Amino acid sequence: MNQHPDPWLPTAAPAMAAPDTTAPNTTTDAHNLAFNQAPATATPLMQRLPQLLRLAGATALLVAMYSFLVQGWQDGNDLLRYSMLLGHSLLLCGVGLASGHWLQEAKGARLLVTLALTSVPANFAILGAFVYSAFGPQTSLSHPDYALWQLDSQSATVTTVILAVAALIPVILLGFRTLARVLSTRLSLMFILSNAMLLIPLRDPAYMAALSLPLALLMLLNNEKTQQQSLAARTPDGLVARALLYLPLVVLTGRSLWFYDTDAFLFTSSLVILFLAARQLSLLLPGQSITRGLLEVCGGLLTPMIGVGSAILLDGILTESLLLQLAALISAALLYEVSHRALMAPGLYRVMAMLMLSLGLIVNFILFEGLATALTSLAIGLVLALIGRHYRQLALYGTGLVLAAVSLIYQLYRMLQVFDLSGWISLAVLGMLAIVIGSVLESGGGRIRPRLLLLRRHFAHWEL
Repeated sequence: MNQHPDPWLPTAAPAMAAPDTTAPNTTTDAHNLAFNQAPATATPLMQRLPQLLRLAGATALLVAMYSFLVQGWQDGNDLLRYSMLLGHSLLLCGVGLASGHWLQEAKGARLLVTLALTSVPANFAILGAFVYSAFGPQTSLSHPDYALWQLDSQSATVTTVILAVAALIPVILLGFRTLARVLSTRLSLMFILSNAMLLIPLRDPAYMAALSLPLALLMLLNNEKTQQQSLAARTPDGLVARALLYLPLVVLTGRSLWFYDTDAFLFTSSLVILFLAARQLSLLLPGQSITRGLLEVCGGLLTPMIGVGSAILLDGILTESLLLQLAALISAALLYEVSHRALMAPGLYRVMAMLMLSLGLIVNFILFEGLATALTSLAIGLVLALIGRHYRQLALYGTGLVLAAVSLIYQLYRMLQVFDLSGWISLAVLGMLAIVIGSVLESGGGRIRPRLLLLRRHFAHWEL
């Protein structure tokens, strides 16, 4: 049986021995009184000093680890340079274990092990550079000197990767066992899978986007499933563990954007990943949090860029009259998704989404006239009106009716251009319309106002 307490659980202060009431000791009582009152007399700075020191140390370690990827450390052969980073990760994990075992202090030990877990993607990124230099395509891509990592032979590369991964797997298992014991197996497997993507010897932006986007979707679905199935995922440590799963994806995307020429596919995929990351992070925060509101705003700002990027990707596949409609639809759909999860001013996001859609379709009307454009807008308007009526949302319902009406008016205008209604025929048609409208107003004029009031009361219960 283990005689040592769990170093990752908070330890209770040792109980004070009960004084002997039969033989009072004035010196002992005074000592106990001073000991019990000591924490109360400590200054606020001294009480927060350990927390400030941990924060400063964690910041320094993170900056040191990831500056290694973009600046490099001391000169030397690549194997020695990487051994410094790997030793740094293992040392963090070892010091965390020692701190929890001998000092019986859980916060510092937990922080050190978490930092060791944070350094794992940096290790896999360097290993991926080794693999790419040995097995990747021999292209004339220009890299900075600190981004060139290569060993003497392919066998040395394979041996180094195997040994390094074998050393990092215990760090991963221990890190997630420390943060979320119940979910440690699932989170560790997902973290290993996402880090393994960094070892693939591909650097083409199209291939990297094709890898990173499905990985982001898979992690998002896994994150949602984990949150719904386990209460441990909603604790502060569980939130940190789930957020760390996205770190390899950030390194993968950042490496492509930093070192290689980007194209529309990679740029649009990166924007989609940022949108998904902002969405997931906002769902982890309280509803009235300022940070959540800022993340929702950032997600809303990304939506038009994603729509434009999608249209650029499909240029040459779709006709020009459909590209602007597609961009408006994608942007409005993503912004409408933001309104669904936003707790601060969701109606404002819906109105902005409908304005964006209406503006795109109206501009498309002006630039590309035609029956197909009008029919597409009519179909979009009818679908929006049905969705708005189903969910009782005024923004969707009103926008759908306006789009459908504009499409019908445009088609009527084109019909009038086709048929020659000059002369007496035009006067006859206008005269009949005037008579019919006058009759309608005279027969039902008294009922128009009550019906408008009834309609207003009906829409008063709808959302914006």
